[in-house]
Amino acid sequence: MSLRIALYTREMKKISLMAVITLMISSPSAIAANSINVFAASSLTDSYTQIGKQFENAHKGIKVNFSFQASSTLAKQIKEGAPADIFVSAEKFAGGSDYLINRVVLGTPLNSPITKISDLNGKVIWIQCAHEVPCGAAADAALKSEKVLTKPVSYEPKASSVLAKLLAGEVDAAVIYRTDVVANSKKIRAIEFSDQESAKTTYQIAQLRKNRWASTFMNYLNSKAVLKILAQKGFEVK
Repeated sequence: MSLRIALYTREMKKISLMAVITLMISSPSAIAANSINVFAASSLTDSYTQIGKQFENAHKGIKVNFSFQASSTLAKQIKEGAPADIFVSAEKFAGGSDYLINRVVLGTPLNSPITKISDLNGKVIWIQCAHEVPCGAAADAALKSEKVLTKPVSYEPKASSVLAKLLAGEVDAAVIYRTDVVANSKKIRAIEFSDQESAKTTYQIAQLRKNRWASTFMNYLNSKAVLKILAQKGFEVK
């Protein structure tokens, strides 16, 4: 009888343990463990949102959480302890590896009379990113190479802000990333700068925290399939 009781007790413990595991898997804390926090430059919003959804569809139960901001803002948040698993920046940072190249262009509405960069020296209302952010640094260098003498009516804090004002029709032209034009080709077009080197922004990537799903997503971001998507979006892959 004592043996039967012992076996019964052991089986009940197994059932109880399985119930606890099931509860843990379905609990918010377990779900949080199956998530990936990706901090990425705002100019990656369109591309990475699509890539993240594809990854989630292929890995049921895994959530990719994105934070899209100016690279300098994200770097500051990470320095202050923000829980980023992966960081993709539009400027160089310690521990980062070269990943992508983007280039600034002059973006205008499709029906704009502006046809060349030098038209900015006329009566044109235009904007660019602030000097201290990557898209602004590239804009400064590219505009200098073209000998543009006028000044923008505003310096925006991030690339997405410049694009938003152009799409809203608030300005005649804007120095934006080529990828922004590709994503909005039915509304705007690009005028290329002659000095492509000065118009360049190099993105870097790094995995900041080691865990299974962050490593899996890091590999995914460097896969041929994802790099092909990024190339279609207007990026130059390393």
